[in-house]
Amino acid sequence: MTPMTTASPDGPQDTVAAPRCPGVYIMKDTAGQVLYVGKAHDLRSRVRSYFREKGDGRPSVAILRDKVRTVEYVTTRTDQQAALLEDKLIKEYQPRYNIDLKDDKRFISVKVTLQEEFPRVLLVHQRTDDGALYFGPFTVTATARALVRAVLEKFQLRRCTGAHCRANGPCMYAQIDACSAPCAGRIPKDEYLARVHKAMLHVQRAQELQLVEPQAAKNPEP
Repeated sequence: MTPMTTASPDGPQDTVAAPRCPGVYIMKDTAGQVLYVGKAHDLRSRVRSYFREKGDGRPSVAILRDKVRTVEYVTTRTDQQAALLEDKLIKEYQPRYNIDLKDDKRFISVKVTLQEEFPRVLLVHQRTDDGALYFGPFTVTATARALVRAVLEKFQLRRCTGAHCRANGPCMYAQIDACSAPCAGRIPKDEYLARVHKAMLHVQRAQELQLVEPQAAKNPEP
């Protein structure tokens, strides 16, 4: 969606044209450089708070608002979409006044270690260029945890840490039939990889929905 940019002669503090809906606001300086990206349930109300005498209570706001010359708005249908877009834009622009999201710790992703002989499905906060496949980010950590727990249980995927299976035999999960134990040869490699593929399809569906409730993730389709 094309951003709607304020162009008032009174400056960015004139928020009359700001949308009254969820979305993301992008604050820029005179050179057009992005200074800050934020999300809001009500864009007009949120941006207006920056230009009150005391700002929104954060000490850095007074410094920021003196540098802001334009504010752009991108509307979304839901608050959740606004949060995802905010995350994306902060990672893209790396604004100097944004702190919370630069370390990728706000949201969580599902990682499938396709570079390993017997891939695992796990949760991570940071993505690396390691050959794995990543899904997300998921805005609700409890949902992501329930999703991973469900596919691990359903498809009996390995949970041992590291790129290689346990060298000293099946783990505790295998002993209670919660892991298919590819390390012990209890399942052919191609069958194990087929289970990983099914797990990936389920996680992908959850990513597309981004509205999966934890209880709904307990029974993934085979």
